[in-house]
Amino acid sequence: MKIDLQKAFDSIHWDFLKDLLYHLKFPLQFITWIIACITSVAYRVNVNGLQGEGFDGGKGLKQGDPLPPLIFVLAMKYFTRVMKLAGEHPQFKFHPTCKQIKLNHLMFAYDVLIFNKAHLPTLLIIKSPLRSSIK
Repeated sequence: MKIDLQKAFDSIHWDFLKDLLYHLKFPLQFITWIIACITSVAYRVNVNGLQGEGFDGGKGLKQGDPLPPLIFVLAMKYFTRVMKLAGEHPQFKFHPTCKQIKLNHLMFAYDVLIFNKAHLPTLLIIKSPLRSSIK
């Protein structure tokens, strides 16, 4: 399977990020600052030199901002941990060529490749944590 993380980047739950930072033992004040930075984004659009009304950003992490890529790396660290746990599940079936080294995913830039046998229980094991961390 191939997952395009560029789309996932825009749909990460803010509550998930808050919980992730808390469980990684970041100081509470720091977590408060980070959440304030990503949830208080507002935009204005200029058309032919006229500035329109402002509107708030709605969800996820905003591409182009300096802070979200660092937070996204932490979220991908969590994803790697979840995939490692998935590989330890008794019903998880590795792709035959990846079974010996227990390789179930690779990440590169905004793409994730997931290697598993085409087996319904395995797909459900992978699907569950993905649904909990994105909208």
